[in-house]
Amino acid sequence: MSSDFSAPGLKRHKRKNGPDTLYWVARADLVKAGYRPETIRLPYSLDNADDLPLISAACMRFQAEMLEWSSGRREDRKRFDGTIASLVRCYQVDEASPYSGQKWNTRRTNDHILKLIEAAFGERNLAALRIGDFRRWYDRAKQPKVPGGPERIDRACKIIKMLRELFKYGVTAELPECQRLRTILMEAEFRQAPRRRTKLELEHVEAFVAKALEFGEVSLALGTALQFETTLRQKDVIGEWEPIPDGTAATGIVLNGRRWVNGLVWSDLGERLQLVKDTTKTGQTAAHDLTLCPIVMKVLALIPTDRRIGPLITDPASGRPYAEFVHTREWRRVATAAGIPKHIWNMDARAGGISEADDAGAELDHIRSAAAHAQSSTTTRYVRGTIGKSRKVAELRLAHRASRNKA
Repeated sequence: MSSDFSAPGLKRHKRKNGPDTLYWVARADLVKAGYRPETIRLPYSLDNADDLPLISAACMRFQAEMLEWSSGRREDRKRFDGTIASLVRCYQVDEASPYSGQKWNTRRTNDHILKLIEAAFGERNLAALRIGDFRRWYDRAKQPKVPGGPERIDRACKIIKMLRELFKYGVTAELPECQRLRTILMEAEFRQAPRRRTKLELEHVEAFVAKALEFGEVSLALGTALQFETTLRQKDVIGEWEPIPDGTAATGIVLNGRRWVNGLVWSDLGERLQLVKDTTKTGQTAAHDLTLCPIVMKVLALIPTDRRIGPLITDPASGRPYAEFVHTREWRRVATAAGIPKHIWNMDARAGGISEADDAGAELDHIRSAAAHAQSSTTTRYVRGTIGKSRKVAELRLAHRASRNKA
C-alpha cells in the first residue's frame, strides 16, 4: 500500500475465515448530532491494488458529504421532501421523535431495519403509495435468503412494523400523507411469523452444565443454571455493554468505549443466597431463594469464597464479563458438544423454566411473579408445549364425573 493512500473514515473488520470487511465510518460526534448513515460497507479489498483508488475515492466522497452536512446543512436532513427516505431522516433527527428516547440497543436494531427500508424503497413518494405497494414489499422481504430456504416472515413483519412506526411519527409531526398511510397499515393484516416453540429443558440444562464444567467453563454453567432455575433474562444474568455517553467519566468495567451494566454481581446473592434484583426490561423485582435451585447450588459449590467478588459471570479468557457476541459463540460451542440441537438457544432457558413451572401445576400468577413479568399475558407466551394445566383440568373433570356417579 503506497504512503500517499488516503481513505478517511476507513475501518477494517478482521474475519477468521475469508477476507477482511471494509467500512467507512462517520465521526462519532457527528453521528450523535444526527448524521446518517453511521457506516457504509465497501465492496473492495485492501489486498487488491486495483481496489485502492476505489476505496480512497469512496471514503473521500462519504467524508466530504459528512463534513458538508457538519458545516451547515444539518437542517436539510430535517426537511421533509415527501419521500420515505426523508421521512426516515426526520424520524432519526427530530428531537420530538420517539427515536430520540430509545435505548442504544433498540436504536441499533431499528437502524438496521431503517437501512433496509431506505435501500429498498427510500425514493418512493408517499403520495403515490397504496396497499398494493406494502403487500409487494412484504412478499419481497419474506423471500428465502437462499433458494429452497425458509421464508423470512419475521424480517418482513419487522419492516411493516417499522413503516407503521414511521407513519405514526409522521402523523404527530403533521407530515403530509402519513395519516392516510398509517390508517392503511393499521387496517391491513400481514401473516405473522409463528411463535417460537422451542425451550431449553431440564435434561438440556443438566447436559450443558456437565459439559461446561468438563471444559472448565464454570461461568457458562452457572449462568445457564441461573437462567433456567430463576427464569431471569439472559441480560439480567450476564449483563450488557452500553455506550458511555459523551462527557461521562469512563468508570466501572469498560471495554472499547462501553461500560458493563445490568448483570449479576456476587453481592446480589446475599449471605443467605437470597437473590433479589430489579430487572432491566420491566423494572419488576425478581426474588429467588437459590438454596432451592439444586443445579445452581451444584455449580456455586465449585467456586471458592475468595473468588466471589465483582461480576458473577465472567469470561475465563479475559477475567471480565463476556464481550458482546463472545458469550453466544462460547455457549453454542459447549451446547453443541453437549448434544443440544442448534435450533435451541441460550435465551430459551427462560421459556424452559417457565414451562416447567406450568407443567408442575404452579398457578399462573405465581409463575408471573417469579419471572418478574408485569402481566400474566406475557407469562403465557413463554409456556411452550406443556400439559400441566390441561392435566389439572382433566383431573377435575374426572373427579366431577365420579361425584355425579356417586349421587
